[in-house]
Amino acid sequence: MFIGHYAPGALGAGTGQIKLWQAFVGAQLVDYGWSALTMLGVEKARIVPGFTEASPLDLYHMPYSHSLGMAIIWAIVGAIIFGLIFRKQAKTGALVFGLVVLSHWFMDLIVHVPDLQLWFGTQKYGLGLWNHRAVSFALEVGIFVLAMLYYLKNTMAKNRAGYIWPIVLIGFMVLLQVFGNYGPPPKSITEMNVSAWFIYTVFAVLAYMVDRSRTFKKKPPK
Repeated sequence: MFIGHYAPGALGAGTGQIKLWQAFVGAQLVDYGWSALTMLGVEKARIVPGFTEASPLDLYHMPYSHSLGMAIIWAIVGAIIFGLIFRKQAKTGALVFGLVVLSHWFMDLIVHVPDLQLWFGTQKYGLGLWNHRAVSFALEVGIFVLAMLYYLKNTMAKNRAGYIWPIVLIGFMVLLQVFGNYGPPPKSITEMNVSAWFIYTVFAVLAYMVDRSRTFKKKPPK
């Protein structure tokens, strides 16, 4: 899953407990780690054009980042670090951040072919929606846009930028989803990982611009 991962993040940000840019980082924290681990050779993946309709990635070994047990650990560690860095935010902010991190595994479960483990050496799971490109594309775009509308419903623009930045963010992310599902496959895993780090970071920066230009209609509860 690609921009669909950001749907739980937008929902989390819509509660007012965490900022949108923080939620976007949390949504892809596991994949930041996966990219690093594959570049180091700890986890394994290969590009196989036509492997599924929506993705050419054969993710055949990634227990450190994409097993459920490790996803829980990523979520707990992420929540602890969040709480240590952002002490002034609501006490539930760390919990919401951790849940956004954990959501990554369950969102992947929907679209991946069986390559997700519960723990090291266990059976692999995946519902395989990537085998149906149009359906998986519609799902990812649909849930992301709906989640962003929830966030926008609970916030209001401070100025004109408060209308412009959400349009830029949503439009850019949907455009990259189109390219990811219907464009040519990456030339190498390294190229894909480097571009992924860059894209995830750009998304977070754009989300930060949205944060700066909007405010909550009601003060989030502590």
